[in-house]
Amino acid sequence: MLALALDVAHAGGEVAMSYFRRDPEASLKPDGTLVSEADKAAEKEMRSLLAERMPGYNILGEEEGLTAADGGPGDPGAPTWILDPIDGTNNYLAGIPIWGTLVGLRHDDEHVVGVAHAPALAETYAAARGLGATTNGEPIRVSGTPVLAEATVVTPGYEGFEKHGLQDFFMSLVRGARRDRGFGDFWGHMLVARGAVDVMVDPVVATWDFAALVPIIEEAGGRISSSDAGSPADGAPCISTNGNLHEEVLALLHPAARTNDR
Repeated sequence: MLALALDVAHAGGEVAMSYFRRDPEASLKPDGTLVSEADKAAEKEMRSLLAERMPGYNILGEEEGLTAADGGPGDPGAPTWILDPIDGTNNYLAGIPIWGTLVGLRHDDEHVVGVAHAPALAETYAAARGLGATTNGEPIRVSGTPVLAEATVVTPGYEGFEKHGLQDFFMSLVRGARRDRGFGDFWGHMLVARGAVDVMVDPVVATWDFAALVPIIEEAGGRISSSDAGSPADGAPCISTNGNLHEEVLALLHPAARTNDR
């Protein structure tokens, strides 16, 4: 399954690269996010490969929704491939190389395989349960930083936190850290997995944003959760840490959320 996920991610990434910095046509979706012809073409290629090799599985893709791999409605009991053909479409359309093609496999409500392929960065992150996590085939591990005051934190930036009523949490987080930087989308979480930074927080994610990331973070020794300390969830914040810092970050989030509610 991991080998297949790598093949699918590279196939989608190759299509996306063929449009990169070539001014692909783009439009706004009903939810206000951007989609380009490259997103659609990459997902089509990824779905085609999965239909050929895994016809009995489901596919959930950002652009085409949930279907059976070989067409028609999805089977509620089947394992599901989860695709984000271009995570970081805003970066992609601006010509910034921080974007990725994400492939995850969910089986019995567990995320068991994940690949985050960043072709413009020449980086491919991958993991499967029990096999560890890698970057370009080399093992990776989260940092050992023990406290937030010594940590480097990355986020997509203040605006998203303010939009979702989490501005107090954002300020507490970055003020409590040794250093903060703005790296959004999948790459911030992968920097946690490889031990380059210690914490990454997204104010809100969709299933295709996090499905591939969960096994990579966890197999690298880290922790990834929603704001309630449970598994990441659609429409909720997503927190990745080296594990040591997770409870400290969650403790900042909950009082900030309550203050904003009031």
